[in-house]
Amino acid sequence: MVKDAFKTPKIRVIDVVLTSNPLDDPRMPWDALLSLEVNNRNDYPLEVSYVAYSAILGRETIAGGEHREKIRLGASGLTVVEVPISLWPEAFLIAFRNVFSSRKISYELNGSVGLKTPVVGVVRIPFSKTGGFDPVEFIKRKGFGFN
Repeated sequence: MVKDAFKTPKIRVIDVVLTSNPLDDPRMPWDALLSLEVNNRNDYPLEVSYVAYSAILGRETIAGGEHREKIRLGASGLTVVEVPISLWPEAFLIAFRNVFSSRKISYELNGSVGLKTPVVGVVRIPFSKTGGFDPVEFIKRKGFGFN
C-alpha cells in the first residue's frame, strides 16, 4: 500500500552549458554543467543517489558517465539538480566534421536519476532530450562567425 502511494517524480532537461574554455587545452575534456529540473510530487523529501548520462552528437558519443553526489529534493516541489559532466573533445570534433557539410547536427542526451525513497529503495527515473541544429548558425550565434 505504501508502495502505491509513491508518485514518480518528473525530470526535465533544462540546459547544458560549457563551463571551461576548450581553447585552454583542446586535448583535455571540456567541462560542462547539465541542469535538470526534478519535480518531486510526493509530500516527503527524496534524495538523489546518482545521475547517469550519455550525450550523442550525430553518431558519436561525446560524453558519458555517472555522477554520485547526494542531493536532497524537497517535498512537493521543483529542485534544479546541476551535474558536472565532461565532453570528450576528440569525439566532439569527429562528430562535428562528419555532419558539418550537411548543415544539420542531431543531438541526444539520455540518462537516469537514481532516487533513494523511504520504502521502495532506489528508483531509477529516466530522462531524455533530442533535437538538432545548424552548425553554421550555431557558430555565428556564439560569436565565432565566418564573415
